[in-house]
Amino acid sequence: MAKKTNEYFLLIEQQAAICVEAAALLENILTEYSAAGMAVRRVEMHAVERRADGICHDIRNRLSAAFITPIDQEDILHLAQLLDDVTDALDEVALECYMFRLAELPAGAPAFAGLTRRCVGKLCEAAIELRNFRSSGRLRALLAEVNTLEEQADDAYATAIHDLFAGWRTRGLERYTTIAVSMG
Repeated sequence: MAKKTNEYFLLIEQQAAICVEAAALLENILTEYSAAGMAVRRVEMHAVERRADGICHDIRNRLSAAFITPIDQEDILHLAQLLDDVTDALDEVALECYMFRLAELPAGAPAFAGLTRRCVGKLCEAAIELRNFRSSGRLRALLAEVNTLEEQADDAYATAIHDLFAGWRTRGLERYTTIAVSMG
């Protein structure tokens, strides 16, 4: 019976590890960016994302047949979906670099990817600690670190967008502002 109870924790840990793999891959893609290589790199990233999808589907299938779970079924499903959403978002960055044919990246993109990787790494550590959720002070500390890194990422993102649009009137980009704001 213990094996059945712990399989959800193991699956969450596996999904978090794939999320870390995707974050590290994205950091590598953005640090070593080559527009010419994006066709191959986006396929590489999407393969990682599909593995994460597979684990999320496995969790859903197991939950649909389970009577007793170590924590509430809805919480397990929600956590699995959140981890899948993170991996999807990382995949989307690589896809958009390819789709929009970005010749070069904004200066802060590699550093932002590094910050993202660190945040996802702490999230993975928290997922591993989840099996000790009843008595884990470390879990709370890890979640606080994730929150701190997320706040740093929010600030870095706001600065990057601010810098991107610095001097936009002098570069003749007025007409694109309406499009960018409406898409946001």
